[in-house]
Parts: sequence; C-alpha cells; structure tokens
Amino acid sequence: MINLELYRVFYAVAETGNITKASEQLHISQPAITKQIKNLEKELGTPLFIRTNKGVKLNDCGEKILLNIKQGLTLLNEIEYMTTDYNNCNTGTIKIGTSTSLMKNYLLKHLEKFHHNYPNIILDIYTDPTKDLIKKLKNGNIDMIISKLPHNLDNDLSYKELGQTKYIFSANPNYFDLKNKTLKPSDLEKLPIILQENPANSRTSVENYFLNNNIIITPKMNIASSNLLIDFIKMGYGIGYVTELFIKEELNNNELIKINLNPQPEKISFGLIVLKNNLLSSCCSKFINSLKKI
Repeated sequence: MINLELYRVFYAVAETGNITKASEQLHISQPAITKQIKNLEKELGTPLFIRTNKGVKLNDCGEKILLNIKQGLTLLNEIEYMTTDYNNCNTGTIKIGTSTSLMKNYLLKHLEKFHHNYPNIILDIYTDPTKDLIKKLKNGNIDMIISKLPHNLDNDLSYKELGQTKYIFSANPNYFDLKNKTLKPSDLEKLPIILQENPANSRTSVENYFLNNNIIITPKMNIASSNLLIDFIKMGYGIGYVTELFIKEELNNNELIKINLNPQPEKISFGLIVLKNNLLSSCCSKFINSLKKI
C-alpha cells in the first residue's frame, strides 16, 4: 500500500533541497524527515537523493519520480481543500423530501435558520407523495425525508420523531354552530365531510377512525392537497379532517373551530426518514442536528 505521507515528505525535501527547510515547512523534526526519506528509499529499493555539504539534491531516479508525483500531490491537495469546504459547509447541496404542509408549518423556519448560518449551501426541496419520496431516497436522489410516520416503514429505513400533532375535524363557525358542542362519531354521518384524497396519510387516518367507531362516511368532497382542503373549510363547504398544527393560526383567531369529538382521533408522529447505515455528508448531519422537536 502506498504511503502518501512518505511522498509528501519527499516532495518537500526535493523542492527545498534542504532537510531543515522541509522540516520547517512540514512542521516535522529533522530526524523524522531523514527517517521518512530512508523509509521511502528502502521501500522503493533505490536511493533518491545525493547528499552534499549544502544539502540534498535529486539523483536521476529521484528527478523522474518528482515529475510523476508532482501533479498527483497537487490533485490530492485540491481534493483536501474541496472536502474541507464540504465539511465546513462552504459548498454543497442538501436534497430534502417533504410535504407542502410540513414545509410551511414546521420545516421552513429551520431552513431559514440553516440558510442564515450556511448561505452557500443549496437546498433542493421535493414535495412528491411520500411513497414517491421513499423511492427517491432509496435510489439516492434525495438525502432525507421529513414526513408523517408512514403506516408501513421499510426495514432499510430509519425514523426519528421530531414532533407529534393530531388530526381534528374543523369547520368555519359562521357556517356550522358547533363550537361548544361535543359530538359522537355517529353525528359525523349527518354532516358534510371534506377529506383529502388517497393515498394521503390523513385519508388513511380518518378511515381508520371511521372503522374503529363503526361509522360509514361518504365525503361531500375529496380534495387533492391539504392546503386546498383548508381553503374549502374556510369557505364553509363542509367539515374538514386536517392536521391541528397546520391550522393553528386559524384556530387562534377563531377563523376556524375545532370540533369536539368523543373520542378524538389519535395523535400522529412526524419526523426524519433516512436510509439505515448510510453515511451522510457533514452538511446533512449539521442540518439534521439543527432540527428541533416540538
């Protein structure tokens, strides 16, 4: 196996023509420099320098070796500088898969802070359905996913919880006088229900809720995105099943109300999904460490 450190010492001695100067340049003692040169000569089976009263100079073999390794060592130095830039987050790209709702209500503030600390890092965001994001992750097209916990997590994926929220039924109080009432699940059968289309996690969750409470619901509307679903709830089209975290502002200003149900739907975990045993870049690791639980 090639010992690159021996060639670095050889290069410094060859360029300076002096053991003392090479020692100062490399911050290595003179005896250590001399020993490294002898080790290299022993390894190659030939002398490389001519020792003189003024220092050392390359012999013919040494000259030829210098010509061959000079370009290689320059390239190695460039690689070291480049990787240092990557490790210090002076350059690089982080590719993140998430939903538009989690982007708006959780991830955006973390991205803003990370960008402030590391402005040269490019952040690529993908908002495909979770199943498509998982395919991208497995194919190496993205580095990580911030998502609600999938119902079936593959064994080759790792999940770290970042927070919990819960789904609720919500309505515009100007259209539905339900603010101070507690409903039974069966009461929902008489109300216009708006749901997100399959294969959304919210759809799976609400269907499990209906099943567990022995009710059958035919939605008045099926909406593609959670953001659009919230818009239709605001317009009074019906009672929507949404993530409470995502309508926090609307609940606080009474633009929407939470429907009191007994029992309420269960809480939902969301978090970070990465490939198991996959070595992440320094910048990806720093970004993950910046994510805080809520």
